[in-house]
Amino acid sequence: MKKITAKLATLSLVVGSVSAPVALASESPVYDYFSAYYQLVEVDENETGIDAEPDGFGIEFSKQFNDFMYVIASYDDVGGDYQVGTFNYDVDTQLLMAGVGFKYSASRYTDLFFEPSVVYAETDVAGFDDDDTGFGAKAGFTHAFNPAFHLKGYLRHVNVLDDDTNSYGAEARILFSDSVHGILAAEANSDEKLYRAGVSFRF
Repeated sequence: MKKITAKLATLSLVVGSVSAPVALASESPVYDYFSAYYQLVEVDENETGIDAEPDGFGIEFSKQFNDFMYVIASYDDVGGDYQVGTFNYDVDTQLLMAGVGFKYSASRYTDLFFEPSVVYAETDVAGFDDDDTGFGAKAGFTHAFNPAFHLKGYLRHVNVLDDDTNSYGAEARILFSDSVHGILAAEANSDEKLYRAGVSFRF
């Protein structure tokens, strides 16, 4: 299956990159960038009773102001066919997040961060629209293993559309050059798994 092959290739790349000695690291975590990515959501049918694998795209922007603060914003659009028993319906979800990030440099190679944000969500379920404004928070670390590989790990909480979601995730940043990076990411909660792959431009 193509999906399993892609995941194994991603895992091999990440494991190979992480094996590089930390002592070779000469890059600091990156905060000035614009990213665009493809994303796929796997819904846990055993937990939700829903058979679906919606996909879509997303963009993210980040700009550092000083050694302690940056702004970050993202837009995600994911949709697809959902099946519950014998019923099929289309669902499209758009999510806009904007916030301020606070970072603490624990070492030359590692930053700790906290990102409170405002969240706007709009969902269309079989032609019926619903929207809401809520809040989110993301906390974790970013570590530069070497000049070509950075890893971010985090916990995320989102409260919007009368739903509280807690998830955990990881993002690998592969530096092809100083200005062009690859992005591979995965995030999960009790009901869903999210996979992302894209490109990031540092400025």
